[in-house]
Amino acid sequence: MALAGMIMAISFPSITGGLDGVKLQSSARRVVAFVNAARERVEREQIPVEVVIESARLKALAADGTWERSLDLPDGVEIPPPEMERPARRVVLLPGVPPPRMRLTVRTTRGRSLSVEMNPLTGVPEIGEVQ
Repeated sequence: MALAGMIMAISFPSITGGLDGVKLQSSARRVVAFVNAARERVEREQIPVEVVIESARLKALAADGTWERSLDLPDGVEIPPPEMERPARRVVLLPGVPPPRMRLTVRTTRGRSLSVEMNPLTGVPEIGEVQ
């Protein structure tokens, strides 16, 4: 029994760290899917969409008010605001115009981070390590 307890005590931090990484990766993928859904709505309906980025939530709203979506990040995952910027950021996606360069950092409470960047030439979001 003592041996099992010692093994659990040693392996528990690595298990929770691994789960933390899975949560971070899935959250970054959900952010990418959310931004892609907003971009697709802009191109399909030819209506501007505003994406509001808060620390634990993303919201998209069509300019005519006919479409609204939100994405709540799981507990322990956040999008920290860049230095010297307001807590909520707004990005407007326009039809027929390449998307603006947008870079978000998705971070866990343990300090692990991933970068989600919108490529302005291709419009494809990319997930990578924070540099």
